[in-house]
Amino acid sequence: MGMATFTDDENQIRSEFKTLKSLFQKLRSLYFTDVPYYSVLSMGMSDDYPIAIEKGSNLIRVGSLIFGEREY
Repeated sequence: MGMATFTDDENQIRSEFKTLKSLFQKLRSLYFTDVPYYSVLSMGMSDDYPIAIEKGSNLIRVGSLIFGEREY
């Protein structure tokens, strides 16, 4: 699960997700080419999931959109 910095700067979030995808692809090509389950790129949460999908995520976490904000 990759997470971007908690910020409103969408360019920074895009850059971080792009870097995560690049690292994922590099690791997959070097070490996991024959591993079927190494095809899931999990990044993005309730506040930034549209950008994560745009940058290649195929698994997102949207708990607070479904269950609401946490109470502390």
